[in-house]
Amino acid sequence: MLYVIQNGFNGVPAISPELIVYCISSVGKVIAYDLDYIFTDGHAVDSFSSVYGKEDTPRIKQLLDFEAIRARYWKDDNDLDKKRRKEAEFLVLSDLPAVAILGFVVYNNEARKRLEDWGVKSSQIVTDKKHYF
Repeated sequence: MLYVIQNGFNGVPAISPELIVYCISSVGKVIAYDLDYIFTDGHAVDSFSSVYGKEDTPRIKQLLDFEAIRARYWKDDNDLDKKRRKEAEFLVLSDLPAVAILGFVVYNNEARKRLEDWGVKSSQIVTDKKHYF
């Protein structure tokens, strides 16, 4: 999805990576604030992916392929299902309260400055281009 947003595809206009901000939270924070959520073991719209609810959270490490999720490369000629598994999703079904945000990742110092100007503490912002395409 981020690749499509950043580069434009299928009618989606390209957006500069400088304008894309990752809001970082955690499964623990979502649980602590009793938010509704689901998660999938692959891309959510793929018919091979399964959808799980809160009751499945204790088994999340067994249900998801964290090796594929953390892999740098999406394509593997020896594992044609890797891309789908890498795209596993954790979807919060409502707004994420600001107190559940642990930090932010931005593309460059200009994006960092924009967040700081909006009142975000510098210690909550990480600049890291490798999270972008």
